[in-house]
Amino acid sequence: MYLKDIIRVTSLDDLQPDYPMGILILTDSQAVIDECNNRNIPVAAFEHEGSGYLKCDHILLNVDDVDDEDFEDIYRRCRGIPLDISDTKRTHIREFGMDDLDDLFALYAKPHMTDYMEPLFEYEEEKAYELNYIRYIYKLYGFGMWLIYDTITDELIGRAGIEVRETCKRDGQAELGFCIASDRWQEGLAYEVCSEIVRLARERYGLTSLIARCDPKNIASRRLLEKLGFNLDGYQPDGDCRYFMEMS
Repeated sequence: MYLKDIIRVTSLDDLQPDYPMGILILTDSQAVIDECNNRNIPVAAFEHEGSGYLKCDHILLNVDDVDDEDFEDIYRRCRGIPLDISDTKRTHIREFGMDDLDDLFALYAKPHMTDYMEPLFEYEEEKAYELNYIRYIYKLYGFGMWLIYDTITDELIGRAGIEVRETCKRDGQAELGFCIASDRWQEGLAYEVCSEIVRLARERYGLTSLIARCDPKNIASRRLLEKLGFNLDGYQPDGDCRYFMEMS
């Protein structure tokens, strides 16, 4: 747990000059919100009948309904600490953080990793892309592409997740994407990880269907999708196979 305490501050005069790490400010004052943002103090707002409209990255409509895990996530979002998503028997799934950028490039540089998927951008462009992804995609949807770590070695061994993309044609639909380090192929890791992500899509995020795309020549990925329960649903304009899974 990164969050140590939540302090309610309703007046700018009550805001202390400094706070230790692990403190989240909870307020109904726009002045407090603005000052916290200026000083990089983690802050969440709570609205009520007399508070008026508040502008804050994290606004709570009913504080009593927010549990400790939700407050922990808010604090980590404020501090830029990647959220832990889930664990499987052999892996840990978590969000990407900017400290992971070099590891991500190392993953994509392994042999045959980009045979059937797009490579990363050049370093500085990818850095800007990932920073915006953290700021907007994770925040907006609560999910996205995640990193896959070996729980024994703590090595980055893949990337997988769900995204709302232009390929999604329904409400409540997302696209599954995945890749596993080429030196870890044929160990069943992709199925292990993707099975958990499908479960999360249904049970945690309330999605009603998933799609997935892959190159027709990528036989391993096609077999994996079929094993997961996807059905071939046609082809994309670029020639990729389009797979579909109904979850409702």
